[in-house]
Amino acid sequence: MARMNVVFKDTLLEEMRELVPVRQRSEFIEEAVRARLAQLRQIKAVEAAAGAWSSEGRLEPSQEIQEVRSAWDARRAPGSPEHG
Repeated sequence: MARMNVVFKDTLLEEMRELVPVRQRSEFIEEAVRARLAQLRQIKAVEAAAGAWSSEGRLEPSQEIQEVRSAWDARRAPGSPEHG
């Protein structure tokens, strides 16, 4: 565990002091930082994946989903070779 000095705007610090009990503030700040870091990781992953999906040569998503579901239903139908 390490200590860190952080500067807050007065209004934000005032609100935290009103709402968060004294002995729970470090944990509160840690949770907030963890949540924001998770958001930043998600944003980074989305940005890294940008362009990985191409709609070229593809159906509309709803049509594609319907085709996959139909194919799945056909495979599961009694009497189909894959039904088992």
